[in-house]
Amino acid sequence: MAEEIELKLALSPASLQRLSTHPAFLRLQSVRGVHKRLRSTYFDTPEHDLHRAGVSLRLRADGEQTIQTVKSARDFGLLVMDRNEWEHPVVGTAPDFSCIADTALAPLIADDRCRTAIRPIFTINVDREVVPLDYRASGIEVALDHGRVSVGRRARRFAEVELELKRGDATDLYALAQEIAAIVSVRPGYIAKSDRGYDLITGREPAVTKAPSLDLAPDTPTGEAFRIIARSCLKQFLANEEVLRRAPVSGAVHQARVALRRLRAAISVFRKVADDGQRIFISGELRWIANRLGAARDLDVYIENVLEPAKAEHAGAPAFAELLVNYGKQREHAYDSAQRAIASRRCTRAVIAALAWVEAGAWTRSPDKAARKRREQPVWKFASKQLDRRRRKIIAAGAELATLTPPERHEVRIELKKLRYAAEFFAGLFHEPETRKRYKAAVSAMSTLQDLLGELNDIAVSRERAALSDAEQELREEHAAHESELLARAEKTYSAFVDTPPFWHDGQ
Repeated sequence: MAEEIELKLALSPASLQRLSTHPAFLRLQSVRGVHKRLRSTYFDTPEHDLHRAGVSLRLRADGEQTIQTVKSARDFGLLVMDRNEWEHPVVGTAPDFSCIADTALAPLIADDRCRTAIRPIFTINVDREVVPLDYRASGIEVALDHGRVSVGRRARRFAEVELELKRGDATDLYALAQEIAAIVSVRPGYIAKSDRGYDLITGREPAVTKAPSLDLAPDTPTGEAFRIIARSCLKQFLANEEVLRRAPVSGAVHQARVALRRLRAAISVFRKVADDGQRIFISGELRWIANRLGAARDLDVYIENVLEPAKAEHAGAPAFAELLVNYGKQREHAYDSAQRAIASRRCTRAVIAALAWVEAGAWTRSPDKAARKRREQPVWKFASKQLDRRRRKIIAAGAELATLTPPERHEVRIELKKLRYAAEFFAGLFHEPETRKRYKAAVSAMSTLQDLLGELNDIAVSRERAALSDAEQELREEHAAHESELLARAEKTYSAFVDTPPFWHDGQ
């Protein structure tokens, strides 16, 4: 069995061609690359039992021999592939089950139904240039892949760069990725080649993606818990970024910003654990991306929450129709700007820099005794302290909510977001039924209060901005008429939040 640490970078075929001939990339090479033509056949059952178990089985022919490979992902579906891999040469075009006894496939094959149902399900043909690099103190194999995945008569093409650490330090792997990002536009690839085949089988296209639930083990070291959370945030951003690159989808821009806010919240929550000279820079770059998506999201909210509900009442009014057209044009321009931002070199380099920092930043290897202790402490101890501290901060800031100024109420809303994200990060640590009940009550109260304070902030902001027309001013006044009601509901929800006992006190 071999263990591989691998990072994929997705890019366009044209960018891959530019990279392969770029002087900066050629200067990294001490030997010439080797070209290969690979044909891989992937096997599974019709119900995709292997895929659902996080295992892949393929036969790959490179013209000289056929290698059977079984792979099992430790962090299945995450950005950095840290996998177990078993390889055996085989003869013929069918899997050889006599050499899988010590692999992750063995428990699945023990089921006769599964074993007899395994068959070829798709093929992937790749034109690959393999470039071995002695990079800094490490040996890294770079594979430049032009690929084509085929299921029957259906096919899709793709291009990617695959970096595999053969020896040395993972820090060098990410440093090389950043150098490549300075040459051509790339983005971390979160889709394995095998997943491309399953996507083609099912017809699945990139879709708006919400934050996944996390199930941290209580004894997970706190530094590793931060990595798991941060990878989840980055993957959520990349999934929604891919949707947004293709079309101006409201849900995608919203969830991309949610992913960035979650990651910045995680950086804040784990500040004393993941603390080095890069932390502030990384958080600032993530803020820059979120701000570039902000105008599109703000217009979506205004159109959906203010203009659309007023359609029926103002149907037939020329001034209102003109207002809809005007904001529709503003929205188009905002989405153009958002799409340019996520396609920019700054955005792609920022995301790769964030991934490199999360996985191999200076904070991960600080020899300082106190820093190492913070990294290695069980996450359940860290979680309770963080949740307590943030809850107390909100209770202090939100007292006398009705007397706060709009900026002060907005600060309470920001702190609520951070606490809510932190609660979601750590929710899997607390399993008792009563604890889960209090968790749901707390998150519900935080979510409702956050929405109410958001509406109040929208009203306050609209007062500071000139209306485009008398029709818009009328709508604003209609919306603002509910301000007292919103504030009363916010006070009631705040009281419910304060009265709900912290769910984490019954944890480990």
